[in-house]
Amino acid sequence: KYSDAVNEIFTQLYNDGLIYRGTRMINWDPIGQTALSEEEVIHKEVNGQLWHFKYPIKDTEDFLVVATTRPETMLGDTGIAINPDDDRYTHLIGKSVVLPLVNREIPIFSDSYVDKEFGTGCVKVTPAHDQNDLEMGKRNNLDSINIMHPNGELNENVPPVFRAIDRLKARKLVVDAMDKLGLLEKIEDHIHKVGHSERTNAIVEPYLSKQWFVKMETLA
Repeated sequence: KYSDAVNEIFTQLYNDGLIYRGTRMINWDPIGQTALSEEEVIHKEVNGQLWHFKYPIKDTEDFLVVATTRPETMLGDTGIAINPDDDRYTHLIGKSVVLPLVNREIPIFSDSYVDKEFGTGCVKVTPAHDQNDLEMGKRNNLDSINIMHPNGELNENVPPVFRAIDRLKARKLVVDAMDKLGLLEKIEDHIHKVGHSERTNAIVEPYLSKQWFVKMETLA
């Protein structure tokens, strides 16, 4: 009877136009392999690191340096963003960098979301794995490349050497590979808040997934 009631209400909500299905950025628990509501994500302060990587600018000997707390996501980068008022980089708008390890050409573009004072002022953009990056990607027509299986292992969209490896183990491999190429500029200690699953204590991944949602404004 319980299941029948769930099905009946679900169908009623759908027929009333109060629920819809779509691919959106959600909180994903790779251990429980389930979507989490905001209430189920516990933000914990952790002693992390900030890795500074050099991205070669196409057809030059120069580099752009980006800082990231999640090195493994660079394999899914599709752009580099700078603030339109940042005089250090405005001459590079419209040019491209060659994404290390992947050898993919990605554009340098401007977006007012970028904080000139944080890190190097250059932001790597991975639309499939960060909500803010997704919004920048939409505004600037970037591709969204999912690099992760639901269980947290990297998928076929990364170079073979990183495939079927857990995201946190892949992080070390990416850093080591960048270091060997001479593209790791420095590593800084960095205290920041990281979302953890209330259910499994796994580190939560921002993840593009097809899910059901409730139209809260209409319902209210």
